[in-house]
Amino acid sequence: MKTARRTNPLLGLLALGIAGILLAQTLGALPGGAYDWIARGAPALLIVIGLAFLLRDRVPFGSIFALLLTAALVVGIAYTAYQQRSTEVRTENRQPISQAIGTPNLLRVQLQTLATQVDIIDSPSGGFVAGEFVGSSANRVSVTYFETEDGTGTLTLTEQTMSEIPTLDTLGRGSLRVELPPFVPIEISLIGADGDTTLNLNELQIERLNVTVSRGNLVVQLPDYSPQAVSAGAFHGSITTGEGNLTLFIPANVSARLELNRGGSGIEPEYDPNVYNYLVGDVLEARD
Repeated sequence: MKTARRTNPLLGLLALGIAGILLAQTLGALPGGAYDWIARGAPALLIVIGLAFLLRDRVPFGSIFALLLTAALVVGIAYTAYQQRSTEVRTENRQPISQAIGTPNLLRVQLQTLATQVDIIDSPSGGFVAGEFVGSSANRVSVTYFETEDGTGTLTLTEQTMSEIPTLDTLGRGSLRVELPPFVPIEISLIGADGDTTLNLNELQIERLNVTVSRGNLVVQLPDYSPQAVSAGAFHGSITTGEGNLTLFIPANVSARLELNRGGSGIEPEYDPNVYNYLVGDVLEARD
């Protein structure tokens, strides 16, 4: 009497999967970051195989159950590792920033950052934009500058990752310090993905300011300066933070009108009632 040999199709699927991953890695079709995450999860294969053998005769569809249970375990561990690594401050990459700009009629500064703390301050000397990026070895800040015939200069600083899928060892937060010249009219446009942002602009000639921070606290020190390129009563910009506190420091002798958009959050603004009136339509307006 012959006994039918029982096979486990899960083992065949695992073998095919491993072969496919190794082939993709050999051909360069698999990003290095993805291969890093897969390699770190390789020990989970032992869990799959062990559970498959233990549950094969005890639980209906034991192999499928083992695969799903292991997948849930791997996802949970990977998520925990990602959360822990992504909050660490990285310092292995130090990139100095130095860009000569001369004396343009108007300097447009455009910044875009990732998980990075941003500090903008005035430079001790004019004619240059200086600073430093400190962060992961997988990240860098590209710097471009050009001037148009009308004397307007545009400086762009963009944080980029070297790989769409970073390895676990390169995850983390960075910091960017930018020093702007105090004797040039400036327009600032900043988009930050995640990180506290501080703009100490009290010595700068700010014509227009647009700041959007998706996650993080935002502190802005506005200057005692009357814009020349933007007419009185015109739109001077917007300041937005999605998840975090927004704090504005406005000089006492500057009359401001702030139109608020609380996005239905119900958060009440904190202000000095001796200096500002809170008007209908979510508007804070200086009493003078």
